[in-house]
Amino acid sequence: MFRILSLAGGGLRGAFAIGFLEALERRLNHPLGEYFDLIAGTSTGSITATALCSGMAMREVREFYEKHSAKIFHPREPYSPRNFIRAMYPLIRGIVRRRGQNLDNFFQSRYCPHSLTKAMEEGFGNMTLRDATRCRLIIPTVNLSDGVTAVLRTPHLPIEHPSLDWRLVDVIVASSAAPTYFPHKRMPDGNDYVDGGLWAIDPGVVALAEAVKITEQCCREADSPLDLQEVSMLSLGTGQATYSLAPPQGDAGMLYWSQHFANVMSISQVQAAHLPLTIVLGDRYRQIDFPLENPGWTLDNIGMTDELFKLGHQQGADTFESLQDAFFSTTTRPYTQYAA
Repeated sequence: MFRILSLAGGGLRGAFAIGFLEALERRLNHPLGEYFDLIAGTSTGSITATALCSGMAMREVREFYEKHSAKIFHPREPYSPRNFIRAMYPLIRGIVRRRGQNLDNFFQSRYCPHSLTKAMEEGFGNMTLRDATRCRLIIPTVNLSDGVTAVLRTPHLPIEHPSLDWRLVDVIVASSAAPTYFPHKRMPDGNDYVDGGLWAIDPGVVALAEAVKITEQCCREADSPLDLQEVSMLSLGTGQATYSLAPPQGDAGMLYWSQHFANVMSISQVQAAHLPLTIVLGDRYRQIDFPLENPGWTLDNIGMTDELFKLGHQQGADTFESLQDAFFSTTTRPYTQYAA
């Protein structure tokens, strides 16, 4: 079997997946990353995915989140305009704040990118994608400069790309640079990258496509190529949100959709990912999630992580036996890297 772990984006709600995986690892008493052939992670999922592919234990990942959550979502310094409205800006900011809005967020991202980078550096140092040797890793992101989606990967395919020597820290920051929350990330190739959640908030379909590429490579190199019928996937979400909208008077413009567009897009994107995976993989696709009933569980709510860890622990304990045969009966071998 070829086993895939897919980790969705969703900010600090990724604490659920961490708690879930930690509960599984406790019962296995073995590093969880050694049970999968490919791990895909978007945004917050890229942190957990990278940790597992680097050989970290889930306990360490949870402790990392507990230590750095507040640092990662560290508010930026107040915005200070440099043009003619500089003298009037504090007054305008105060008026807007009384209406429940932060005027600074119209001009800059909410959180400090340096705090996110420093936190990742403490966890991964100067390791590169080549150093993630335990399991194949893919991380979706968006190349703004070239106007294309991008998948950053370990050297598990005969594809030589400069990104293989990029720091894991920078790859994670690029995949986590959610517009309005964090600024875009300038990468060593001189291009600007942003959150992979803009197109693959649930990276399961991307992971399946990667498995097809790996299958094709096996066909060229092995007598017994991998068959997609042997692929199974465990997909972990960050909360199943719902919505019900009634656009005013049967029509709506920018004022209405600016408040709802991102929510509808992200929820629909996740829902759309499940359909092809279910069709292709059938009962070899297991999707684990929880209902997002609390509106306060926003992706930057630091106060919810403990509750989500506990929720993940409970679901992990409850579903371990049903997952054991399909995903945890044997460990996998480390993948073979292609030489530069």
